[in-house]
Amino acid sequence: MSIPTNLSQPADPVASPSGVRGAGMADPVRDAQQTFRALLDAFGRPTTTVSVPCRTGSPAALTQGVAALVLTVADDSTPLWLDPVFADDGDVTAWIRFHTGAPLVDDPAQAAFALVAAPSCLPALGSFALGTDEAPHTSTTVVVQVTGPACGPALVADGPGFPVPALWHPPDLPPDFTTQWAGNGALFPRGVDLVLASDDALVALPRTTRLLTATEV
Repeated sequence: MSIPTNLSQPADPVASPSGVRGAGMADPVRDAQQTFRALLDAFGRPTTTVSVPCRTGSPAALTQGVAALVLTVADDSTPLWLDPVFADDGDVTAWIRFHTGAPLVDDPAQAAFALVAAPSCLPALGSFALGTDEAPHTSTTVVVQVTGPACGPALVADGPGFPVPALWHPPDLPPDFTTQWAGNGALFPRGVDLVLASDDALVALPRTTRLLTATEV
């Protein structure tokens, strides 16, 4: 996972210029620090639900979890890729540009972080930056917005952070997600990490997590 550098660089928590809908964090430094701690907690306990610790004045198209993560991890040195749903939403792009200054890139392979509007819209994992053996942290962290219930097939998750294998009920990810995820894990130390972000919770899926279907267990 890329480490943000902007935790001590608060944006204006209230004022927004004409054309930008939504304020940022009420207390940018404290809220960003709390969100980052929640993110680290989620990565330390993969597939476990971690509460989003703050609220933002984000556009309606963004869940609070996605908005809080954007304000925490993105700054003017953080290339950010938006999927077509988010990229075509003027309120979202204006809000991100104003509150973070992050450069929006067209190529997901150039992104430090990527935002995906729904689990079923997740692009092929290989389209993102995968890092290198010498610098695996340069891979993309993919933030997937979740607005519905966990309705995907149950999976068994295992790996670092699991005292014992755990049953995980994912959202409606692409049908070939487990195959893609196995290929992503085989690239270790390279590979992408995922964060699923709803209005009130974060769930992390680091590249070291192994996922098996019920028939594979």
